[in-house]
Amino acid sequence: MVRAGALRVLMLGWEYPPRIAGGLGKASQGIARALAQAGVEVLFVLPRYTQVVRTRGLHVADVATWLRQPMQAGVAVDAAQPRALRRVVLDARLRPYLAYAQPAHAAGALPAPRMDADRGEALYGADLAREVARYARLVRDLGARVEADLIHAHDWMSFPAALALAAARGWPLCVHLHSTEYDRSGAGADARIVAIEREACARAARVFAVSEYTRDVLIERYGIAADKIEVIYNAPDAPVPAPLARVPLAMARRPPWVVFLGRLALQKGPDHFLRAAAEVAPHAPHARFLVCGDGGMRAQLQQLALDLGLREHVEFRGFLGARAVTRVLGQARLLVMPSVSEPFGLVALEALGAGTPVILSRQSGVREVLSPSLQADFWDHEKLADQMLAVLRWPELAQQLVSDGRAQLAGLSWARSAQHIRRAYAEILAAQPGVRP
Repeated sequence: MVRAGALRVLMLGWEYPPRIAGGLGKASQGIARALAQAGVEVLFVLPRYTQVVRTRGLHVADVATWLRQPMQAGVAVDAAQPRALRRVVLDARLRPYLAYAQPAHAAGALPAPRMDADRGEALYGADLAREVARYARLVRDLGARVEADLIHAHDWMSFPAALALAAARGWPLCVHLHSTEYDRSGAGADARIVAIEREACARAARVFAVSEYTRDVLIERYGIAADKIEVIYNAPDAPVPAPLARVPLAMARRPPWVVFLGRLALQKGPDHFLRAAAEVAPHAPHARFLVCGDGGMRAQLQQLALDLGLREHVEFRGFLGARAVTRVLGQARLLVMPSVSEPFGLVALEALGAGTPVILSRQSGVREVLSPSLQADFWDHEKLADQMLAVLRWPELAQQLVSDGRAQLAGLSWARSAQHIRRAYAEILAAQPGVRP
């Protein structure tokens, strides 16, 4: 029986600002806030992040209307957002932030990346499978004290919890795929994670995909029925400024920075960025290639940069916090996103919002909403290099790319994405017995 009153959604996730590793946390926040602003009551459940309840702008909120009895979890809400959005921080004793190892570097190697002062830790622990299982048990226990209409789970880390709770309470389940294991690992996909994603998609009432690109992966790899999948595009965090007038001189005055921003992992293609940079450097000796991010490929990439003769041209910046990202994108001449498999690519929206043109991998979802952008296959280093040189040499082209991109982004918003999600919720609940009118 569906309750009377406002629609209540129990939302499960592994990331949420201010502690994020990438686009998952930002997208989760954008969706949760937009749903709350639209009148949906959202209880967002996270593993224990002490920093969440201590962050400026958050306060402990009364969630007596959600919980039947007192609980030990911390509850936080962003004071600037509707009170309909709550975050429960489970006392799971999980270790989602393990320090990155700092490997020694050989003499003559590139300097180690700088770690952000309030980052310095990885979001996912060494024994993630055990932590995910423990989170699932705690969510199931929490579910015994919560009333909701349905569950909305983000990415595979929350799917075991969502499946257990859906089975225990009989609530319909929506799963949201921001990335699949095939995107992250390709031919080296972990069979256990693949099985979790496949089962969650099969048992869910609705599957949300961040792009048609991801929708196709779910159909081809997991055999999910096409009519069960709904594409929910990501959006900028803030309203996109109006398309800029052509001011090529202002673009030309920016430092000649060409930026890669993302995890240093095969999925994101940082090695392809460096190989294209090696073709650009002889023709643009003043260009600086900034590698912003951290991950398991760091040492390999530093050695590759040396092997390619890029020592004087490349700079490894390490992980950047939100303010540093804004600063770099606001000063850069160009962002290159050479991903091998990118379900969406929020960083492209951030770059355009900062007035920076982008070059996109053809193997990305964001190109579906940025059709006028420069695009190349991730492996086509020669074409990537040609496009990079064109933007560096012709400020007029760079400015036109920004203006065209911003014009398209004006059609994207979290509020619009939330409308599609609410419509899906309504369709799901309408099919449940005892639904309210």
